[in-house]
Amino acid sequence: MKVVHVRNPETREACLAKLCASVYGQQAGLAPLVMFAGTQGVLFEQEAARLFALTEDDGAILCLALISSDVDGGTMEMGMLSTPEGKGNTRHSRHLVKTLAEKAPLRVTASDEAGETFFRGCGIERWIEGEDGLRIGLGPLHPSPVNGVLPSMVRFNADGIVRTFKQEPETFEDYKTRFVAALERYADIL
Repeated sequence: MKVVHVRNPETREACLAKLCASVYGQQAGLAPLVMFAGTQGVLFEQEAARLFALTEDDGAILCLALISSDVDGGTMEMGMLSTPEGKGNTRHSRHLVKTLAEKAPLRVTASDEAGETFFRGCGIERWIEGEDGLRIGLGPLHPSPVNGVLPSMVRFNADGIVRTFKQEPETFEDYKTRFVAALERYADIL
């Protein structure tokens, strides 16, 4: 197994579509498409996010992860993590997160005890309280908060994307078409 930074734009778009579909599921309404559009149109355009895959030696994808950077580019946050259908499992997710946390100043969020336990199994041992009951885990290379504050992350406005989709049907159709085509391309990657 190896960790691959997915750089090729077409492959990255296909993997992002699969990651969004896997994380949000088929009954999630616009959420997967909004995440896809925001990541493609904002985070990737600003070079504020990276997509990583854990692959078998033959290139088969076992796990996908999206990480984004803070506004100063000094730290990173796990945005999405999934083992798409196929050979991947929790062991692969744990391996990918552990590898990324050992190489980058990574932070993660957990909404419950099971999530925190999972990330602790990835080597993320320092935890602080976040907003809305979230727990924030800091990887071994992540600096401690300064005066209790972590750097602000680069984000996109999901509500703004939904408004744009409603006001500009052609933009909605363009992203929807790209998303579906990217999912179809993902099947060819395997």
